[in-house]
Amino acid sequence: TGSREAHEKQKVLRQERKSNKPGYEVITDAKKIWEKLRRGDCDRDERIKLMKDIMELIEGRVSDLIFKHDASRVIQTCLKFGNSAQRNIIAGELTGHYLVLSKSMYGKFIVTKVLEYCHKYRDTILSELKNNIRKLIRHKEASTVIETFYGQHANAPQRKALLAEFYGPEFTLFAKKSKDAEIHTIDELLEKHPEKKDGVLRYMAETLGGCTDKGTVGNSIIHKALFEYFSRADEKGIQNMMEQLKDQLAEIVHTKEGSQVAMLCIAHASPKDRKHIIKVLKPFLNKIAKDEYGHLVILTLMDVVDDTVLVSKAVLGELSKSMTELLQDKFSRRIYLYLLVGRNTKYFHPSTIQLISANDDVRSKTSKKDPEVRAKELLTATSSSMIDQVTEHTGELMREKMSSQVVREIMLHALGDKTAAVDAILKLCDENIEKENHIIEHRFANRAIKALIKADSAEASDDRGKPAT
Repeated sequence: TGSREAHEKQKVLRQERKSNKPGYEVITDAKKIWEKLRRGDCDRDERIKLMKDIMELIEGRVSDLIFKHDASRVIQTCLKFGNSAQRNIIAGELTGHYLVLSKSMYGKFIVTKVLEYCHKYRDTILSELKNNIRKLIRHKEASTVIETFYGQHANAPQRKALLAEFYGPEFTLFAKKSKDAEIHTIDELLEKHPEKKDGVLRYMAETLGGCTDKGTVGNSIIHKALFEYFSRADEKGIQNMMEQLKDQLAEIVHTKEGSQVAMLCIAHASPKDRKHIIKVLKPFLNKIAKDEYGHLVILTLMDVVDDTVLVSKAVLGELSKSMTELLQDKFSRRIYLYLLVGRNTKYFHPSTIQLISANDDVRSKTSKKDPEVRAKELLTATSSSMIDQVTEHTGELMREKMSSQVVREIMLHALGDKTAAVDAILKLCDENIEKENHIIEHRFANRAIKALIKADSAEASDDRGKPAT
């Protein structure tokens, strides 16, 4: 038919247009090799041969190919499978293009591959991106490059160089001066030049405010800069930054510095803002609870929010829907251990306790309730649901290392009637000893039962030693 002929004609014309473009033949031939090279079943010897063939095609032409979508994937694969010399040839030909590539939808992946595989070119990339970090971190594509560089590949001096641009041109200027050669961090600058503090903090507030607007606040380099700002700003500065951040706290709690910023926000917040923060975090509480740093933010809510009814319903009540699972997780179980035993070094490393207690001074100014009263109210509100977990899921919780320890503390420290939970544990112990995986022979359950018997006999001994009243 006529339409089919017209379609075929268009196809031929399109192919002719493509073939007239510079580098078309190179890309076409390279792609044929690439199709074999990228296959999972390509053996080592074949891969070495294919890399040699593809390098003969692209060497000297890399910079002409990089902005073409299909060629970008070819270059990425060459960086992945090439030997050190081949990778460095490609990285060398890309020199002078890293800034533009970082802003490209396809080019950014080439830059991240060079960062990963070509160590000696990391400083080259840094020098090309320098003085643009502030803009790049707010750029949709380039922010990925900055975050990958900072979070995965940068050494200490490179990290400092990437962060330096958040402190303003004055920091960079002072760091370059020979007499100030020892200035590498914001602390060193402010110690030698305290008069610069207001200017540096103003610049940081402006830059970081722009990052929250752009939605790039999930990047760990931003979290580090935010923490530097929060650690040095006055109350007004903290309140202004918190106002911009409070709707996005769920995006920052997964890194150490990000969680510290979230904890500072909660500690400095008014009761109204704390309520708002809980509302923002509520849809993500389960995920936050299981996070290495995120769970500390929940502990801070338990530590500083005076409205314990709100915390027990909106936070702990929400988590109780998945309590069986959370009690078995390395990090989320700590929320329940914190309710039961507080900052006990048996379960909390001193460095973790230091992170949590860092906001105690702020809490004393922003919260009215006595910490012990707050803790008792939360334990009272949550005890029955914890005891129910032991009653209903005894076998599962006792046989898991993480949750068996929590079971022990629930039985020792939860408030309320534990008769049903005790009966559930005794029922398991009473099963036929010949049964496979009997609770007494299970190492984690065995430890928990021993601890409970020991605690029970110690309590009975204490009772015997007490004078009658």
